[in-house]
Amino acid sequence: MKRGAEVKKASHSRVEKRLNAAWVQSAPPGRHADGGGLYLQVDSSGARRWYIRLVVRGKRRDLGLGSLKYVSLAQARAKALEMRAIARAGGNPRAAERRKEGHGITFRDMAIEVHSRKFKGGQHNGKHVAQWIRTLEIYAFPLIGDLSISEIHSDDVEQIIDPIWDSKPETARRVLQRVSTVFDHACGKGYRGASNPARGLRGLMREQRVTSEHFQALNYHDVTKLMYWLQENDAIGSYALRFAILTAARSAPVRLATWEQVSEDFTVWTIPGGNMKSREEFQIPTSIPVRNLLLDLRSRFGKRAGYIFPSPQNPAKPLSENTMRKLLQSQYPGATVHGMRASFRTWAAEAVNARHEVAETALAHTVSSKTVAAYLRTDYLNERHMLMEMWGMWVMGEWEWFDDRMDIETEINDRLFGGVLAQT
Repeated sequence: MKRGAEVKKASHSRVEKRLNAAWVQSAPPGRHADGGGLYLQVDSSGARRWYIRLVVRGKRRDLGLGSLKYVSLAQARAKALEMRAIARAGGNPRAAERRKEGHGITFRDMAIEVHSRKFKGGQHNGKHVAQWIRTLEIYAFPLIGDLSISEIHSDDVEQIIDPIWDSKPETARRVLQRVSTVFDHACGKGYRGASNPARGLRGLMREQRVTSEHFQALNYHDVTKLMYWLQENDAIGSYALRFAILTAARSAPVRLATWEQVSEDFTVWTIPGGNMKSREEFQIPTSIPVRNLLLDLRSRFGKRAGYIFPSPQNPAKPLSENTMRKLLQSQYPGATVHGMRASFRTWAAEAVNARHEVAETALAHTVSSKTVAAYLRTDYLNERHMLMEMWGMWVMGEWEWFDDRMDIETEINDRLFGGVLAQT
């Protein structure tokens, strides 16, 4: 008889050896059976864990029950008994365990987990992180935040969306999409026996009234993903689209840009009035990613006159106006190059709270009347320089700097001028 084991007489005069609570704490390395498919596995390191061997829907499975540190012998036997009953009835014990676990997880818990995985990824924690969850905090949490993730139905989700479907159509669609993402994750984790209650709800809602149309723009949270994809493409159109995104410029000045328009140190791009919608010369302070892009192009093609982004078919001509659009829409159907300026403007307002005058000037928009402009002789060049460097960091995925405005400005100063960038 195994040392420390209990002896129990079973029916049919069979003797079954069972473990006891004291002995399992000092059991030697190896696999020790308790009966009924329950085992204690002791590793050479001394780690001790329970598992049960079952036949689940015709296949033998070993299912873990947890470490001895957290699951006692009595608890392991109780869990094993429950799993055996489920398996004998033709069910999946592990799926049942996950659904049972889901009863104790609220929608709020699941949303916070999804939010962390979707945006932080262990490395990003900028303002965009709070913005995604904030819509759920405002619209979803008050109604379903404390409900079990496994017990929420379509009617519950509709109560969130219906009141804002007409008054805040874009917000309603975003909230619905984010709620659906949370439930997709819950279903994938096995916390729900039912399907995603938000799936298909949009098709059942009444048609929303659209009052105006704008250039379709990417959510600024998606710009980094687009940039990563573009960096894998060394076609001239990819360089041009990256340049347009980073400078927030219209497509025409980008296509018509020449090397003569860029300062020798690549820090300023001066667009002649003929290439501007306003017909006035405009200067764009370039960020470090823009300078790196230009240096890369120079290293590839050498010093030359003419267009920075020439047509591949005829270098004497500028890039076709459709090249950047087709490239962008190959990844984001319906998106427009001009819409990337809207992405920048929304980011400037929401992510860094840029001054209205500075953000509008960065887009070469008129920010005052002719009378005011006659006295206001400034182009906010220094502030725009700081703003474009921030945009470059955001686009290139350096979101960790956006928690604190002072930290990011200090970092930019250090990168550029050793801390001597003038403040206005």
